[in-house]
Amino acid sequence: MYGHHVIEDLIHLKENNIVNDKGFNQGVDILIKSIKNAQHFHLGSFHEFILPLQNIFDNKSRVFFGECAEHVRLPYKTCWFEFQNIAPDVPITEDVPKRGILVIEIEKDLIWVWIVYCPTVYKKWVVSPQQYFISIGKTIYDHEILREMVTTSLKKSGASDLVIQSYYESNIWPQPMINNMDVSTSQGLIKDDYRDFVALNAALMLLNCKNVVLEDVPPPEKLNRKRNKKGKQELFTYKILKLVLPSESKQNSEYLPSGIKVRIHLCRGHFKNYTKESPLFGKYTGLYWWQSHVRGDKNEGMVVKEYKVTTKTE
Repeated sequence: MYGHHVIEDLIHLKENNIVNDKGFNQGVDILIKSIKNAQHFHLGSFHEFILPLQNIFDNKSRVFFGECAEHVRLPYKTCWFEFQNIAPDVPITEDVPKRGILVIEIEKDLIWVWIVYCPTVYKKWVVSPQQYFISIGKTIYDHEILREMVTTSLKKSGASDLVIQSYYESNIWPQPMINNMDVSTSQGLIKDDYRDFVALNAALMLLNCKNVVLEDVPPPEKLNRKRNKKGKQELFTYKILKLVLPSESKQNSEYLPSGIKVRIHLCRGHFKNYTKESPLFGKYTGLYWWQSHVRGDKNEGMVVKEYKVTTKTE
């Protein structure tokens, strides 16, 4: 949906030398080529796919680490993910309703990430002036290849051992695309791009669920022929995620392992990991996504959860 616009705007960005920096423009070249070769995924609205997973990404969690990394793998070597970031309470000058993430798999547990977005005011796609190398499930120190990359780069720039050690404890290594970017600016960009990391992490976890399948949405052939004749970037086939519900269901009453009945309650969406020792329906294994649903035995009573939403003025 967005890919062809992104490429056209990035070409405009580079050809007009809007960011007068050789390294930045070389990075844009790599990004354009990679988006063309990537598999495209349209995730819809950020709130639609992240809210059910919000309990996983709490303040104590780290993206692509621990529980958030156990089942994270790229389905293809190069992937483009796009989504809508609807935030009605954000001032229009800061609103960025369309966002994209280009991800390249370097190794099974190491990815290269670029953040692209389309601000409401500017109305053209631009790229974050910082790319990221992310270790999945390991700190930089525990990832031999990434540790070597970080150590060589930081020592070359004259960083102290204390600074190098601080990077070792993280699993995200920011790489500015603009020469002489200061550390405070780089750290500020990480905070700005963190929401995109969460979106990518959530998308990859869902993609690795056994009951989530991909559906291709091809572009109209006639429209692509017209665009091709005019020298425009053709539209891409993009993929959407669809949940396949289990064909078997449990009885109305559900029991804990102890045999105690559970009161009927609303269960929020969550992941379930079925093993060979405890397979789903006695035969299926792997990670599954369970939508929010009502569960339990009504004869045991009902659990009512109340949530209060307050405004800033309140």
